[in-house]
Amino acid sequence: MTIFRVLGPLELHIGGTIRPISSRRQRALLTRLLLDPGRVVSADALVESAWADEEQPKGPRAALQTQMSRLRGFLGPEGKRLVTSAPGYRLDTPKDDIDAYVFDRVVWQGREAAGHDPRRALALYEQALGMWRGEAYAEFAGSFAQPEAIRLEELRISVAEGRVELLLAVGDVAGAVAAAQYLTTSHPLRERPYVLLMRSLAADGRQGESLAVYQRVRERLADDLGTEPSEELQQVHLQVLRHEVDTPARSGPPAPAVDDVPTSPVPLAVSSFIGRQTELETIRSALGSSRMVSLIGPGGVGKTRLAIETASRLDPSQQLVWVELASLRDQTSVSSAMLDALGAADRPSPKPLDALITALRHRDVILLVDNCEHLIDEAAQVISSIIRQCPAVRVLATSREPLSIDGEYVVPIRPFPIANSEDSSAVQLLTDRLRSAGYPVDPQDHETQRLAVEVSRRLDGLPLALELAAAQAPALGLGTVGQATNLLTLASRRSGGQHRHRSLRDVLSWSYDLLSADEQALLRRLSVFPGRFSLSWIQDVCADALVPAQRVPGILASLINKSLVVRQPNPAVGERAYSLLSTVARFAEEQLDDAAEAEEFRALHARFIVTWAEETGRAIGTTNEEPFEMFAVCTNDLRAAQTWAHQNDADMAMRLAAALHRYADIRIDYEILGWAEQALCLPHADQHPLRPVVLASAASAAAHAHGDPERAERLCREAVSLVDPQDEHAAIPLNMFGHTLHHRDPAAAAVIHRRAWHAARLAGDHVGETEAAGGLALALNSLGNGEGRDRWVARAWAAKPDRSALASAMVNYVTGECMMKSAPDEALTYLDKSYEAAYSVGANLITSMALTSRVTLQARISASPEGVASYKDVLEHWQESGSDVNEWNVWITLRNLIPVLSQNRQDAAALSLHYAISHSPQALRTHGQEWEMLQRAVDQSERRLGAPDAKRIRLRYEKITIHSAIELAFAAISRILDEPGAKPAADGAQGPDDATITA
Repeated sequence: MTIFRVLGPLELHIGGTIRPISSRRQRALLTRLLLDPGRVVSADALVESAWADEEQPKGPRAALQTQMSRLRGFLGPEGKRLVTSAPGYRLDTPKDDIDAYVFDRVVWQGREAAGHDPRRALALYEQALGMWRGEAYAEFAGSFAQPEAIRLEELRISVAEGRVELLLAVGDVAGAVAAAQYLTTSHPLRERPYVLLMRSLAADGRQGESLAVYQRVRERLADDLGTEPSEELQQVHLQVLRHEVDTPARSGPPAPAVDDVPTSPVPLAVSSFIGRQTELETIRSALGSSRMVSLIGPGGVGKTRLAIETASRLDPSQQLVWVELASLRDQTSVSSAMLDALGAADRPSPKPLDALITALRHRDVILLVDNCEHLIDEAAQVISSIIRQCPAVRVLATSREPLSIDGEYVVPIRPFPIANSEDSSAVQLLTDRLRSAGYPVDPQDHETQRLAVEVSRRLDGLPLALELAAAQAPALGLGTVGQATNLLTLASRRSGGQHRHRSLRDVLSWSYDLLSADEQALLRRLSVFPGRFSLSWIQDVCADALVPAQRVPGILASLINKSLVVRQPNPAVGERAYSLLSTVARFAEEQLDDAAEAEEFRALHARFIVTWAEETGRAIGTTNEEPFEMFAVCTNDLRAAQTWAHQNDADMAMRLAAALHRYADIRIDYEILGWAEQALCLPHADQHPLRPVVLASAASAAAHAHGDPERAERLCREAVSLVDPQDEHAAIPLNMFGHTLHHRDPAAAAVIHRRAWHAARLAGDHVGETEAAGGLALALNSLGNGEGRDRWVARAWAAKPDRSALASAMVNYVTGECMMKSAPDEALTYLDKSYEAAYSVGANLITSMALTSRVTLQARISASPEGVASYKDVLEHWQESGSDVNEWNVWITLRNLIPVLSQNRQDAAALSLHYAISHSPQALRTHGQEWEMLQRAVDQSERRLGAPDAKRIRLRYEKITIHSAIELAFAAISRILDEPGAKPAADGAQGPDDATITA
């Protein structure tokens, strides 16, 4: 477990051990992220925090990435919490892992208790004050952390003052006097501590000393500030003079003793407990500060198991009573069930609730009440009465929705995080249950481990689902279980256990049957959204007479409370904050089919998404850069709409492909570009007015996904032959054709881009105009026409929409490319700006072009180690960004590295990368001048090695993975830099024979 302490100098506790962070920059970065846990902090803000007192480095993004990489490595396994997320980074850690947030929560609980339970409030205040070790965010309290540090310090002083009042309330007058004296010494110009000290002294019968305090503070205020005491201070002075200050009782009456009686024991655990350490700590802390704690989560998430484990870790002297409500059906039987669990044979009242209160009024006991959801109203009423009338009783309840009673502390219990390795809790639980079921699990068997990760992901990390899958695996095999199309059929082989937990369908049916008719209708209709969705989306797609739009918010809130709809804590885009677990979604789909609503609502969803995509696509490149992220987050909805349209409506398929062209082309999204190819094959697609735009997308797929520039050119020629210059989309196919021609025939590309520029200006398409002017400038630059190039660079800048990150990325890239020969240092600056802007919106095409051009230019400018090392930095960047689309970027970077390796006589590595790239379907094919430069380097390395060795390398390395190719590159770069510890790469990427050849 990792704990971050900021109430004093920054401390990082991992597994109970303090891990010092020696680097000030890394401490600054971690502190800045801790100020906004779970939220993306922009790269600019992080750079400003880390380099606040010194000049920022050249290429701040690369420098930041290096520092983040080191911080991630320092954190070890916890480094996975540090996530790259445009436009910066975020720290995915629960707020309860940060002492400042725990302090806030405990203070809030203390204030809630102060009015009715001063002793508990005092304990909470003392717990909160005990967390402090010095000034909050001490090292950075005078810089970027100052606002939060000031807020926390003010709250700490307020709590210390409140503690004095509570000491008086519980009768500890001596303690109140001592605490108030300390506050007046620590804060001599703050009046509130003097008020408390005067009251405390008077309560202790020391009126003279109290009046003397007033005189001292009055003189100090007059001398230091030139002011009179506040009205509150004057009022206390009068009360002391009149002997009107109350003297609190020095002690309270002892609680009556109650004989022990037989009670219902907590069930024994029948299997090992895995994970959930954070939840256990939260529950234990909550039970120490709150008298009513509810574990809330969907069916099968492990609430009951967690309650049992919590009970096993409590003080053995604490009396625990287990109350099981699952088998009850009568709304009036909750009190009776609790009396039975308490072992109360004699009922002093004919009313069960009155008898229960009487039995509990003087008992110090924790009630563990399991499965409240189906009797939620009665359970809430009974537990609320207990909390109000039985001061020593605490309750730990499990339910699928909160009980919504005063004082309830809700602990959400969610499925395990999405499994990404065999070390994740979900995979550990699955493998443990597989072993218990007799299924062989070998830690060295990578295929079994891979299957375990995949099954855990498909089952949403839901503990019950993982246990059911493990039970099926000995008979079916883990691979078959993992490939099951209907996960709801997973069932337990055990005859014991509750019937509602025999299968996932039983679990969900139990919850579904408890819903009202309109709740059931909305839940099943939500299954048409395969990804996240918003309230407005639900109203547009799912509402009708049965579920009126105006009632959707209330119904949705109820489904969230019942743990059937998940509210994302950090919605990535706007209000799209809701989703369904895949198991819930599959069950809801079945209900949609059974209700004969599937065809209607899937069609409504598809039509809505296509219209939404058209509206969103028009905003790409404007001052609103959100469409890039919106499309990325909603890919599953786009995919569902495309599938439905391809099967049912060719017009919608063409409209969707056209709407997504700019997004897919600039992002290099192979899948979406492929939808254009599919749409062109549909009936009547050859007559569709959007055919030129869809042909342009298909051309982008041919060039980027398939590495086939000839086919891309053919598609573009057809698109241009059909384009109407008056059409609002005319610039799209023209610009695509210009890009396709650029390396083969820059003069022809210039002509096409000029046509695109005119068409874009006519349509008011500023992005198309910027793209066309930039493309024309690059074409003229290739032709050596400097005057024309500069004129069109200026026009590209003039066309750029204000505050458009995409357009800014375009023009900065064009400017940098055009200045590479004449002003290389300035070109680097423009390429840096292009990269920053493109990266901020996920424009992968421009990001990769700018980054690759910058690295290549840096290597050309200087033969120094920095030029070669920059390739390593870039490859590490693509590795850390973690997106599959970056495989394309990695291959581009490796391809540009080949001439550098050849120049430095790393011939075996150069040829190995060349053969790997040549056989990778994801690597972009090059042509024109770039191809000629690459071929010269390859020919040179082949001549030096000789044909036999070159052939052997080709046979050995043409099918290596991209990860092995990266390791090979790292090893070769290390040899060039003569770095200590340089060693052969993984997967035989630089074996002994190749090392001999290189030498």
